[in-house]
Amino acid sequence: MSSDELGSENENYDSIQKDSLWRDEHKMEESAQLIHFLVLGLICGLILRELNKKTNIPYSPMILALGLAIGLSQEYLGKIGNSAYILSKMHPHLIVFIFIPVLLFESAFNCDWYTFKYQIINILLLAGPGCGWGAILLGACFKIILQYSDDDMNWYEAFTLGSVLSATDPVAVVALLKELGANPAFNHLIEGEALLNDGVAMVLFNVFNNISKASSGKGAAVSGGDIVLSFLRTSLLGPVMGLILGVLVALWTKRILGDDIEVTWLTFVFTYFTFYWAEFEFFETSGLLAVVGLGLFWCAYGRTRIRASVEHSVHAVWGFVQYSCDTLVFLLVGIIVGIEIMEEKLIESSDYYKMIGFYFLMILARFLMVLTFYPFLKCFGYPISKSELIVLVYGGLRGGLGLTLSLMVGCDEDLPARFRHLAVFYAAAMALITNMINGTTCKTLVKCVKMIDEPIVKKKVYKKYLEELIVIQQDQIKELETDEFYNMTDWMTVSNLIGQQDFIEKIDKVEQDIKHIIQKKGFQEMIYEGLPNQDIFGEVRYRVYRILKGLYYHKYEEGLVEEQTVRMLVESSDVGLDKLNDNLEIWDELYKNFMNLCSVNFFFKVKQKFLIGYFAREYLIKHLGLVYDVTSSFIICAEEALHLADNFPLNKEAISIIQEELKKDIEKAQNYFGTLNGSFPEIVRVLQTKKASFSILTHSIEHLQSTQRRGLIDDKEYKILLKDINNKLVKLESHSYDMSLPSFHVIAMQFPIFQEISLTDLDIIKKVAIEKKYALGQVIYAKGDECSEVYIIMRGYVVNDFNGILITKGLGSLITHQSLIVDGVHMSMAKAAVESQLYALPTKVVKEIMIRNKEFEFKVYLHSLEYIRKWYESQVGPIAQMDLKRLNEFLRNKCRLVKLSTLSQTEFIHGGFLFSGQLQDSKSNAFNKYDYIPPAEGLFTAVTNVTCFAFDEPIEVLQQKRMKELKLDSQRDQEIHEKYSEIKRNSIMELSKINIT
Repeated sequence: MSSDELGSENENYDSIQKDSLWRDEHKMEESAQLIHFLVLGLICGLILRELNKKTNIPYSPMILALGLAIGLSQEYLGKIGNSAYILSKMHPHLIVFIFIPVLLFESAFNCDWYTFKYQIINILLLAGPGCGWGAILLGACFKIILQYSDDDMNWYEAFTLGSVLSATDPVAVVALLKELGANPAFNHLIEGEALLNDGVAMVLFNVFNNISKASSGKGAAVSGGDIVLSFLRTSLLGPVMGLILGVLVALWTKRILGDDIEVTWLTFVFTYFTFYWAEFEFFETSGLLAVVGLGLFWCAYGRTRIRASVEHSVHAVWGFVQYSCDTLVFLLVGIIVGIEIMEEKLIESSDYYKMIGFYFLMILARFLMVLTFYPFLKCFGYPISKSELIVLVYGGLRGGLGLTLSLMVGCDEDLPARFRHLAVFYAAAMALITNMINGTTCKTLVKCVKMIDEPIVKKKVYKKYLEELIVIQQDQIKELETDEFYNMTDWMTVSNLIGQQDFIEKIDKVEQDIKHIIQKKGFQEMIYEGLPNQDIFGEVRYRVYRILKGLYYHKYEEGLVEEQTVRMLVESSDVGLDKLNDNLEIWDELYKNFMNLCSVNFFFKVKQKFLIGYFAREYLIKHLGLVYDVTSSFIICAEEALHLADNFPLNKEAISIIQEELKKDIEKAQNYFGTLNGSFPEIVRVLQTKKASFSILTHSIEHLQSTQRRGLIDDKEYKILLKDINNKLVKLESHSYDMSLPSFHVIAMQFPIFQEISLTDLDIIKKVAIEKKYALGQVIYAKGDECSEVYIIMRGYVVNDFNGILITKGLGSLITHQSLIVDGVHMSMAKAAVESQLYALPTKVVKEIMIRNKEFEFKVYLHSLEYIRKWYESQVGPIAQMDLKRLNEFLRNKCRLVKLSTLSQTEFIHGGFLFSGQLQDSKSNAFNKYDYIPPAEGLFTAVTNVTCFAFDEPIEVLQQKRMKELKLDSQRDQEIHEKYSEIKRNSIMELSKINIT
């Protein structure tokens, strides 16, 4: 339908008598057709999405091509064509206002903040000055190389078009790089550039467009100062407004628990509110950059305010919104461009030739832009290689925002008609060509420049995972074969349907790839015996990183760490997985996220100041809470991984070397943790209180949910209890903590080791306690000295040194209690690592309490084992390899403290541990102090007086269970390989039978 026909129909409707209640039925039908058309567009998008999965043709150019096809043929499509024509008259500003904010927020919200902030300098270089330099180069191409005259476009108009074409949208390339396993840091560089340069391109577009109008006398005159101020106002104030609103919505969100709808709606509404407030209300700054600022704030800080139970729903909704908006933007732009082409009269045949030449000039201009900043890109963030530089240049696709900006030029009647049509023509052509050519050939380019060099370690591990998958499938088949409800199953068809043969072929291909790499590198074979080489080192590191990730997630599932903590810890392992040939530097990677302790000290000093004190206290609790959580979790998981590495079926020398690397990381973390405890005991006490409360409440919710799933509680009671616990979590976030450190006499009863003693004994401890202060490095006691006192740390931290094996203890720790179990002699040397305040308790008094209180005595022996298992690692057997938390839990529940006089006898059916004295079993094997006693039949005889633990359950069972959880059984790899070999032989035999038949 033409515009003249629509106009005549409108005149007929205008002649109808109207009153205040009159509604145009024709408009109602029009609106219904528009909605119908948009729904059909989304359905077509779903069809093309499926086509994309099967053909790998980029989705964006397909939906753009569909829009172009509809636009070109709209006259022949009836009502659908009429709807398309009506939509083509939509003002392009509406596309920006409705769709672009959502797309920008979703992209920023879902990026990985820890990687993004390491790349922030490189991203800002490319998206800021890089975008401006690219716009100038593209404008120069139009004027100097393509020789467009001033009648076609003047210099300012050329730069305006250059800014339109400088906005990148590399969605297809990023998806491809993720699929190929490219470095996440490089992916974030491309994504981050596209995210920020959309806003910067819009700012440059407005600046050059205003200058262009002013130069032609159709706009207000602008000076150099006006240009600078306008650029600064739009580029800087926008992100600041986004951050301010991000803080407000985060404060709101933290009070919402269990309400998926409210949290999702809040993020959605504030995206538009931020855009419109920044764009039209607050100094008329850049709404797009404000939305980017909002999204990045949520990515970094706001997302942690969303409870884990709600986060999945939020991301699911935003994924749907992003997909719908992306589809409709490309569809609408395609329709508008298609209809404009049909009505186009100002594009000449020479423009098509110039357009083809401009495609190559655009890639060259981007290459020059990236090359200009390449020296900086190698210095900051994650340095990019030459092959990554090539992909970065080639992967700069053009997309929705550039097309939308070109349409804004096209509908601006203050600009020359020829230039307006050229802008739409070039933007549409570059979007289509870059997506169709660059997007589809980028995979080949990545392989040609060898950007992704997958180490042989990952291929070997991938092969093992495939073998394990096939074995698991076959085990499940055997289990189902014994089920009477599957008696008539065609198991050959099942095998084909589950793809066992496909997996076998994949394994064969991986094996061929490994052999090819080995031959290329000059190796005869890959072995684990003999001197370790770089590939074996890489495999050991690979396994260490994977174990650490598993341990981090396990702590998160148990409710022992918050989501932001586990995200940071996992990110540190992911970074390491991309640098397997480098030494383990996990702690250095984590430390980058922490504020300098000098800055923390400043906030600590002003925490009581008027106004600023509140924010200082809040920040200290938030930041140091994260730091404390990350550091303590890393130390616990790394120490467990250190012992678990002994079970790797790899070269022991290589394992030992990597273990030393991990020990250095643990030592750095412990030193930092000690400094934190020693310097800020008041805050540490608050953090421990908050963390303990959070852990207990989280565990309560998990228990409640488990009870409800088993049907042991009614839905009514479940909802009431869940709401009550959630309210307590909200109060936990807003609770005002006392940041002063109580005196020893007030806090003594809160120490865990004293909680079992009577009030009378506690009063005795308070009376005899003597305050002592030690300077940095001052020795508290030396190894072999008489143990006349035990110490409780009230401030600072202390290092226990036993033959070079260090154990660090801080606030609230009782040191030297391990010396209470021997004859009055210190087992180690202790010195203050910082200025420290300790309270000394006479050993005689403590031992008297141990005699009176057996539970307290048991605790002293239990806690002393933490020291002994590290100092006498070769004697304590499986106790050395156990996670301390699991060990203590086992000892509290499955262990008894036993004392035997000379020649007394007892059984150790489930094993035990000897603290003092000597034992002899029925086979005359002797066990001395600090020896692990393995499970054995028969009676053990005390050669001298004995104090020991007797286990009620074999500790090996617990350790084996842990090994299976982490898939570290020493025989597991060999068993899986043997089973896979058998399955493969059977598969070959079955295929032979089929071929013969």
